[in-house]
Amino acid sequence: MTQSLSDNLDTQTIHAPNLGTILLVEHLPNNVEILQECFSAFGFELIVAHDGDTTLQQCEHMRPDVILLDLMIPGMSGFEVCRQLKEQDSTKDIPVIFMKAQDDPVSPAKGFSVGAVDYVTKPLQLEEILARVTAQLKIRKLQTQLEETIETLQQEIHERQRAEETARLAMEHTQEANEHMKRDLAAAARVQQALLPDAAPNIPGAAFAWTYRPCAELGGDSLNVFSLNDHQVGMYVLDVTGHGVPASLLSVTLSRVLIPRSDPSCLFVRSDTRTGLSTLTSPAEVATRLNLMFPMRPGGHQYFTLLYGILNTQDGTFRYVCAGHPPPIVHAKGQYPIVCEARSLPIGLFEDEHYEDSIIQLEHDSRLYLYSDGVLEAMNTQREIFGESRLTSTIQRAQHIDLQSSVEFIATAASNWTQHGQIHDDLSILAVECLGQSMPMNGNET
Repeated sequence: MTQSLSDNLDTQTIHAPNLGTILLVEHLPNNVEILQECFSAFGFELIVAHDGDTTLQQCEHMRPDVILLDLMIPGMSGFEVCRQLKEQDSTKDIPVIFMKAQDDPVSPAKGFSVGAVDYVTKPLQLEEILARVTAQLKIRKLQTQLEETIETLQQEIHERQRAEETARLAMEHTQEANEHMKRDLAAAARVQQALLPDAAPNIPGAAFAWTYRPCAELGGDSLNVFSLNDHQVGMYVLDVTGHGVPASLLSVTLSRVLIPRSDPSCLFVRSDTRTGLSTLTSPAEVATRLNLMFPMRPGGHQYFTLLYGILNTQDGTFRYVCAGHPPPIVHAKGQYPIVCEARSLPIGLFEDEHYEDSIIQLEHDSRLYLYSDGVLEAMNTQREIFGESRLTSTIQRAQHIDLQSSVEFIATAASNWTQHGQIHDDLSILAVECLGQSMPMNGNET
């Protein structure tokens, strides 16, 4: 080395931070001393090896950032050392810069063929060797960053693929659950539909008609009409507050409870234990018993409204109780429909609620309509409800068509009022038409 590199040192670089670790493979002490002084001054840590075997051992344990490798070292040649370094996974990525004498006839291409990245010639020049070392460190750093970025991206891709797979499986599970729920809802809807009356009671002097349109798969409304004896018919419409499964479960339960049957648990018949005779339970008493059987639970909001009545086809009377339900409407032939009275609170709100009967006298050819509040509360896009006045007007317009057609006409009018045919509450209508001669109300109660 003909020129001391220390002559070119900038004193301000002394005690600079560590910029990287350099392994110097050099057997001449003078060169080692000068390079060690220079690299330390510029912020590099310098490790020295004097032969090939030591170089391989130190690279395995120290993992330097750059190797400055002299071609002329004791033992194996610099080319052989470089070749072995590149064969090891742990050291193959360490950049190797060869140092060779200016008059050395060996072509640099040979060094590149065994894995070197650059070479410098002796005597070494400070600016050149620092530039080449710094360039390799930058390349190594960028390469390391690129590898880390690729690894991160691959990990993110893998995690995203896992997340997508998890989402796909969750979607399939959700779809399966939805299909299962749809099947269950359809089965429940069939059960609910099966609880509606199959056919009208065959009682002389009266004709019956109804329609039931739930706002979803399951509804909270229920209705029924049934014979109590040869001239008296029980009929009701009920509406459980809320929608969906909870409302439909209570509605189905009530439908089962309100089935007429010949046993002591029947709500519509009261037996005298002394005489053994049975009489019909008044509508008010039916409501009272239901109120005791189905109290609203603490913190709950589920109750129901009920309009239950008994039609006597012999005298044309309709005795009924209206528990929080929209009142019945009577339409006598040739007259305008009349909205009857309704007084009591819904069933389930208060344990001591008092229910009373009301009586309507129906004339020949008159019609009686029971309905749920889904008819009244059908709302258009301007948030106007169908309401009582439109209902009575619609009943008036339907007076010249048959009873079943009139029921469907009313239900369709309320649905069409929404302007998109989508009702937001269950819609139920039950109607009766008196066909026989009416009798004056005599005050006798069954």
